Amino acid sequence: MAQKSKITSRPMTKALGTASILSMAIAGANMANAIQTDFGVTYQADAFYVDGDAYGDDGSGNGLANLLRLKADFKDENTGVSLHTSIQLAGDTWTGDNRENSGLGYNNQGNESVTLDTGYVQIPMAGNLLRAGRQSASWNNCFLVCDDRRDRVSFLAPTSVGTWIALYDRRADDIATNGIQTSSDSGDMFSGGLITRLGGMNVGLLYVHFFKNSEAASYSFQNVNIFSPYIAGAVTDGVNFATGMNYVWGNDNGGGNSPFGDGTFVGLDVEDGWSGYGRLHGDAGMLNWGLQYVGTFDGGLVDPGFDTYSSILNNNPASTQSPTSLVSMGRALGIQEYDEHLVIGKVGFDVTPKLTLTGAVGWFSADNGQLDVDDTSMIYDLSANYQINDAVSTVASLGVMTENEAMLGISGNGNNLMGVSTPSNFADEDLMAANVGLRVKF
Repeated sequence: MAQKSKITSRPMTKALGTASILSMAIAGANMANAIQTDFGVTYQADAFYVDGDAYGDDGSGNGLANLLRLKADFKDENTGVSLHTSIQLAGDTWTGDNRENSGLGYNNQGNESVTLDTGYVQIPMAGNLLRAGRQSASWNNCFLVCDDRRDRVSFLAPTSVGTWIALYDRRADDIATNGIQTSSDSGDMFSGGLITRLGGMNVGLLYVHFFKNSEAASYSFQNVNIFSPYIAGAVTDGVNFATGMNYVWGNDNGGGNSPFGDGTFVGLDVEDGWSGYGRLHGDAGMLNWGLQYVGTFDGGLVDPGFDTYSSILNNNPASTQSPTSLVSMGRALGIQEYDEHLVIGKVGFDVTPKLTLTGAVGWFSADNGQLDVDDTSMIYDLSANYQINDAVSTVASLGVMTENEAMLGISGNGNNLMGVSTPSNFADEDLMAANVGLRVKF
């Protein structure tokens, strides 16, 4: 036994020595080049179940999916220039041994291919920041946009007034279809805004303009304008407040499909639309709580990723979609006389320092004046979060939303994990979905 130990120890010593030399070489290179590095891992797995009755199916849908992303950031200490990258190694549903590419996943990259999640360079310029590349996009507490990915050039200028923002996004270039010489539309947009402090509150103002590229453009937003302000901050110790709105107007898409314009959308008349929310939330010992109102008027816009306190309604960020999010308010896109209202509250209880249970109850209404129909729904939600350690947690949720005959069929949120969009039988059947998941991040 002693001889065996002696023999096996030599390769181990050699391996450790080699690793030490490599470590010193890498460290020396980093010191010589003055490069800071930061690496990270995000992993998510979900097992989900959706009742099929509201989809006109007596059965049910269930599945498993996982998401894996690797982050690598690099910064040159001499210049402050940095590169920020994230790649998605997996993001699809489990299909079994045949490894079928189902096309279903946490985003539109849900397949077997390795894809770029984010990748941009950041350049300091006289106290300002210039960024170029694929960047993450969220605004107004996810009310306007939530965890999207944008091919973007951004410029941030901190001043005594606040931080000024200028953004250029290219959303839907049709070069792949028509070629670079004959491309008729690029879905490009400009945004300008300010983030500042006022009376102890955080204040954000953003104006967005979609350029008009063609009379028969492929991208539905042509000459569209959006104004999206918000205010958020602490009211008292343990109580926080947030409010914001989206106002959208001006579409003149010549193709006849003109959300927020003067024409029609899904066969109904459209015009300017607006939406807003108000939220109070806080902590009281082992309890955390929240109460909010969300309203849309004349088909006002709400991003599918906005947190409604419900696992079924919205709560579906663009790049990390939820398998239990089945419908979204705020997707009527300017339809006249179509209004939605949500009043919902939640209470969470820390059973232990690691285990939190949360329940939510809400009331939702939809009123379609053009079709002369209105209806209300109740929302019930239960969730649990267990923090195993700093890097690993488990989650579970169960949500129900009672039937609603007035909520427009276009209000399905395009859930890419379930492979379904609109619950065709929602007028007669309740929605129900459940999920158990694992979250890892370090």
